[in-house]
Amino acid sequence: MTILEKVNILILLVTISYIMALSNLLYTVDDIQPQVRWLITFFTSVGLFRLLILLVYWLIHRSDALLALYHRNRFLKGLWTYSYEANGKQHFGIWRIAQDVSSLSVTGYGVDSDGKMDSHFRSISQPFEHQGVDEIMFARTDIASGDEHYSKSTLYIDPLSRRSWLSGPNDMRAQSVLYGYDEDGVRHAELVLHRAAKGLSEHEIVEKLIDELHKGDPN
Repeated sequence: MTILEKVNILILLVTISYIMALSNLLYTVDDIQPQVRWLITFFTSVGLFRLLILLVYWLIHRSDALLALYHRNRFLKGLWTYSYEANGKQHFGIWRIAQDVSSLSVTGYGVDSDGKMDSHFRSISQPFEHQGVDEIMFARTDIASGDEHYSKSTLYIDPLSRRSWLSGPNDMRAQSVLYGYDEDGVRHAELVLHRAAKGLSEHEIVEKLIDELHKGDPN
């Protein structure tokens, strides 16, 4: 049973308690006809139930902690970084993951070893489960040439990297396959994504990645 299902049951119990309390109160008023009592109880209880449901969804949308509690191991909202090698050079990627109760979308970009943006991309599908793993489709544009192509990423989320009930996983692996243009069929098989530290801007995150690369470069 999900967290939201438990909340819905709690809301239903609150509504039933309200119906019982209101019915007892109305039966003490002699001037109200039974049909009127029933209508008052019905419409106010329906209104209360809808109001509580809307309030719960609003609170979850407004609070990352509640959203993490709801999604648990699948709470991915935030900035993620990864690195990969292409044509003998190191590249980095930034994923901006937006997430609410029912949807998830990704936008992002790639940078080269000098910190210059070389591509940008966006998700064009919701994550869909295939043989026990999550897959998502992307549209990608190469900045230098302007060429566009597509890719499919398979996500392997690490549930054990979740540090608390109010946070999501901090690590996940991904495999990406490119389609179209001259990279058709090219695979990035060992992508390791890390949740970026909170409080850092994207510019600071990219600078940190570049600095770490240069520190590890013996040349």
